[in-house]
Amino acid sequence: MYFFSALMRLFLLTYLLFCSALCAQAQDTILRTNGEEIKAKVLAITPTEISYVPGTEPPSSDTLYMAATGVFLIRYANGTKVIISKTDASLVTGRTPAEMTNQGRMDAQKYFKAPGSLFVTATATAVSLIFLGPTTPGALGGIATGAAIGLSPIQSQNIIAPDTALLNDPHYLLGYQQQAQRKKIGKAAGGFGIGLLTGTVIWFAIALANTNHF
Repeated sequence: MYFFSALMRLFLLTYLLFCSALCAQAQDTILRTNGEEIKAKVLAITPTEISYVPGTEPPSSDTLYMAATGVFLIRYANGTKVIISKTDASLVTGRTPAEMTNQGRMDAQKYFKAPGSLFVTATATAVSLIFLGPTTPGALGGIATGAAIGLSPIQSQNIIAPDTALLNDPHYLLGYQQQAQRKKIGKAAGGFGIGLLTGTVIWFAIALANTNHF
């Protein structure tokens, strides 16, 4: 009984530490117009300023303030995004089409996220292989899912740029979308590889268990 009680206390302590770690990581992100990202807990947004507590180690309790004009976007820990300011389009004039296209590619590489491409493709591939086995039909489910996700158009709400005025330039937007599409395809390919390995291992484990059972 004493051993069981001690084991339960150890489990609860581990669980609480795990939850605390998750909460510590769940921070908001302030994206400034100059491209700088600040991890923080956003407290309030007004037309003129943003109040926040910086996400430092060790944790700080000091409330800081930042001019709203210097903030492009706030991305909350739950995934919600709020655009704060839209900079003047004249800031991006005077650059060649090639420069704007290259800038779009670099910003997409830095800011565009496609976590769903990897997770969904990996899951579809693993499930197909578990039910159909490590055969060509089993892999087709993952291939089809990955291709559909990787080649799907980039949604406008997923385009995050350090300066909203950049999105008014067609050359910048083209470069951004091209690089974002490459990232989606790469994530889908990575998801297929993960799903292929996971599904195959699980299928063989099930097959081995069934063989030993008989």
